[in-house]
Amino acid sequence: MRIKTIIILVGLLLPVHLFGQSLKAILFNPNVYRTRVDLTAIRLMDVDQNKIYNDTVVINADKRKLDYKVISQDENGYLIIRILPKAKILIPKDSSKAITVVRYDSTQLKNDSTNAYNYYFAIKKDQIKPLGKTLLHSDIVGTPLVQPFRLRPAKKTEGWTLGGEFTLSYNFGLRIKLGKNPLRQNFLSFIPYGFGVGTAQYFKENPDGTLSEKEDAFAVTYYQGGVLITLGKVNIGAFTGFDAMIDKKRDWFYQGEPWISFGLGYKFKSD
Repeated sequence: MRIKTIIILVGLLLPVHLFGQSLKAILFNPNVYRTRVDLTAIRLMDVDQNKIYNDTVVINADKRKLDYKVISQDENGYLIIRILPKAKILIPKDSSKAITVVRYDSTQLKNDSTNAYNYYFAIKKDQIKPLGKTLLHSDIVGTPLVQPFRLRPAKKTEGWTLGGEFTLSYNFGLRIKLGKNPLRQNFLSFIPYGFGVGTAQYFKENPDGTLSEKEDAFAVTYYQGGVLITLGKVNIGAFTGFDAMIDKKRDWFYQGEPWISFGLGYKFKSD
């Protein structure tokens, strides 16, 4: 029981310790992307919804970069976004020209009417240029995986066992981008928690110390943690965790015991 508690605590707290600031930033700003090119958008309204503008703007990356948060996507294919601080709206003297949003201005105050963060903007998804929507270095992710094998440590008369236990799991973690190339979608994810359900061999220890006959059954993974590497659209990970059987099979020989496994997945949706 003590070993189980230590494994779970380490899995949950290690990412927070290593990436505390990044984790906090991502929790408060999920779905954050970066553009390194200019984007044409529509300024919809202020965040208090007091005024509708519906005017065309140019989000100017100023040859550097500008970060924005995707709020939602409407049925017409527009991404509704907020530009993260500090960015300033510059209204040209000639009102026939588009408004330009500059990447950075240290003089911007929270309640300034020129603070771009105080407005909602819309960008047509199919008109985003290359380098106009690249995921930032960190993100909170949920990843489905298939785990085809499990290695169970020795217990009493049973030695180390590698079995074909097919498990479907869903895993939550902090994803860190590998490398600075925005065109490469390679990531390292720290998974503090995952859960799943899969097949396993049920058997129990009899009162005389012998083992019962094995039969096919299902086991619930109530905790697992590990690391995950994403190369393009392929996910490969290594995990440790605990599983258990329910109802009349709660006397399973491996009930609540740790195991080691690896997972495979494919990312169908691009960021």
